[in-house]
Amino acid sequence: MTVDPVTREIFWNVSPAGELVFYFLGALSLGCFGYGMYRHLKRILSGKPTPLSWPTIRAALAKRVVTILLNVSVVRRHRFAGVMHLAIMWGFAALFVGTVLVAIEYDVFQKILGRTQGFFAGSFFLGYELALDTLGALFCAGLLAALVRRYVLKRPPLTREPADLLLSGWLLLIGLTGFLVEGMRLAGTSHPLPYSPRWSPVGLAISGLWAHVGAGTVQAWHLYGWWFHAVLALGWIAALPRAPKVLHLLTAGVNVLLRDLRPRGRLAPIDIEAAFESGLPVGVSTIADLTRKDLLDLASCTECGRCETACPAHSSGKALSPRAIVLKLRDQAGREMPLFGRGEPRGRIMDSTIGPEEIWACTTCLACVEACPVGIDPLAKILELRRNEVMSDDRYPETFGDVFTGLKKRGNPWNQHPSSRLDWARGLSVRTMAEVKAAGETVEYLLWVGCSAAFEPRNQRIARSLVRILEKAQVSFAVLGEEESCTGDPARRMGNEFLFQIQAQRNVETFKPYAFRRILTLCPHCFHCLGTEYPDFGGSYTVVHHTQLIRELLRDGKLKLSTALRGTVAYHDSCYLGRHHGEFDAPREVLRNIPGLEIVEMTQSRETGMCCGAGGGLMWIEEEPGRRVNERRVDQLQAALGTGQVAGQPGVLATACPFCMTMMEDGLASRQAPVQDKDIAELVAEAAGLSV
Repeated sequence: MTVDPVTREIFWNVSPAGELVFYFLGALSLGCFGYGMYRHLKRILSGKPTPLSWPTIRAALAKRVVTILLNVSVVRRHRFAGVMHLAIMWGFAALFVGTVLVAIEYDVFQKILGRTQGFFAGSFFLGYELALDTLGALFCAGLLAALVRRYVLKRPPLTREPADLLLSGWLLLIGLTGFLVEGMRLAGTSHPLPYSPRWSPVGLAISGLWAHVGAGTVQAWHLYGWWFHAVLALGWIAALPRAPKVLHLLTAGVNVLLRDLRPRGRLAPIDIEAAFESGLPVGVSTIADLTRKDLLDLASCTECGRCETACPAHSSGKALSPRAIVLKLRDQAGREMPLFGRGEPRGRIMDSTIGPEEIWACTTCLACVEACPVGIDPLAKILELRRNEVMSDDRYPETFGDVFTGLKKRGNPWNQHPSSRLDWARGLSVRTMAEVKAAGETVEYLLWVGCSAAFEPRNQRIARSLVRILEKAQVSFAVLGEEESCTGDPARRMGNEFLFQIQAQRNVETFKPYAFRRILTLCPHCFHCLGTEYPDFGGSYTVVHHTQLIRELLRDGKLKLSTALRGTVAYHDSCYLGRHHGEFDAPREVLRNIPGLEIVEMTQSRETGMCCGAGGGLMWIEEEPGRRVNERRVDQLQAALGTGQVAGQPGVLATACPFCMTMMEDGLASRQAPVQDKDIAELVAEAAGLSV
């Protein structure tokens, strides 16, 4: 074969004996790595099976791959940190692939096949040298930037423990010594290179440090440097499985590929009767109760703290930290299922690792899940711990007992008598589904009023406004009246799965005799529960939120808004309409159709919107003064209205959730803020000239 001289000698300046030692150390390093990864895989597979839906994964596969390769989830929100991670990731990948290519050339083509030369020559070789120098430089620059962010700028919430140096410091040392070795190779070559060293620009620049040093001296230093670099690299490979924070380099991409196996915020159903009969725990009691996806989550955590920063409970001073939840579970899993040696006896998580004040502070807003760049779901773990606390140990905040009693006795968390379910509709021509059926008719919409709009005087005005809008647009609808019972969503988020399932099964049976096309809800929690979780109990329905229907009516010209409303308005995103279902545009489009309004956005809006503090049962927990989520949200509202408010116009907070309405009105009163709180349905009714 023709030999292309444009190449370089592999293992230059390393003796045959040195090669053997290197291969021995390499085999030892890969053995440690392989065994460690086997133990990690065994730990993950010991979890409960997670149902994988290949069609679901395949449908989003391209998007997920792009997210991984371009680090979209970080770049989109944290531009500098995202670019920094991209440089590290692509530099690391390039150096790894480059090392593999050299091994294939030397071990396969030259040693096994006995060829003088394989593919490592000519144009390929020159491109290889340039690519590795360029991406290697980016790799080192990214690692330097990471160290500066953590130790010089001290960006919160980054920690600065000794272990934090393992990922950035060790890798940076590997990268820098690699360039030093390359520079010494270029300087110490005793004969002219068969290619221009300009194809190795970084190595060429470093080689100048030895321009006036003899070739023999440079070769000696090169050999020392080469071994130092080799031991650093092989040691890092061997140590990788034992360093939880570093492990995410291998597991994070897999976790992103497998994220969102279920609709966001959806809880898996539990066979309560079977669990009670078998004596098995409901929810998560020990590490053994976690699913494989949960354990993969624990192995994928980068400890970046973005979930913690996004958490409204944590930012308001409460004990909850989603990052701490994940890390505590990871530490317990490591103690009970170590990679090497015998583990500790299995212990109950809530007795030894996580405190009750942590799990009961969660508003279930999904902000931590949205913020995580590697697809970890702390919320799912919190809710499973709640399930176990309530169902297996009968432990929960005292005020939850009143909610459970109201649901059991009267089908609503306010413990109001069902006969008052229709009090909100006095003076309106609202028919019940029973009346529609008796008349032999059908309706397009079953209007699901919800407990809050049915029983809370302030929220009753929202229901009345929506009815006026439906009448104006000639939309056929009816309500269940006294037959309506809570969806059970509060009970499920509080951990009472048994009570939720009773409510779900009762409502599914209630729906069966009636004919309607879609369910229309006022409450995003009802919207989520009916549409996302009821299919597990035999109830598959098309569910529409009232802001979505109003947008549809405006687009179709069935509703005209001619009355100008004067004011500056900021919309507060409901977590269960926004993050849980990705519906950010419908409410805003409706507001833009209302003449006269000046619309501004709060600093935290859309995907990063801040919770009102009511979700997860916290509607029924009295928060400590100074730690109230709704007050922090009102502060953001006032800042937005202050910067965008038109002189002489009142400030308006627009909501699309009865829970948000209640919490934000409390926050406005606490802060004595001169701002009106109105549901979008109320604003539309005013703009349409409708009396409520």
